[in-house]
Amino acid sequence: MLGGRKATWENGKKSTVGTLVDAAGYEKLFKLDGWNDVVIIARDNHIQHFLNGTLILDFTDNDPQLALKEGVIALQLHVGKPMWAEYKNVRIKEFDKK
Repeated sequence: MLGGRKATWENGKKSTVGTLVDAAGYEKLFKLDGWNDVVIIARDNHIQHFLNGTLILDFTDNDPQLALKEGVIALQLHVGKPMWAEYKNVRIKEFDKK
């Protein structure tokens, strides 16, 4: 299991700037048999992902050709061992433009 990263995307290449949470810290944060609180903040080309109140991903997309400024919102389950996903209290808030 990977830890959290701070990264940028420029000129078609991802660059990891640093680690926000290591693998051991992530395992302590993640509630395997309970609800996890996930907050994702996307403003322009900057995305932050919080897990149970802790910033685990801080990503800036500076690639003018590939950065997506609009699209759909989807909930996803990645491939792996047999697993399931349940969601509750899903809320979407649009921020005022700066």
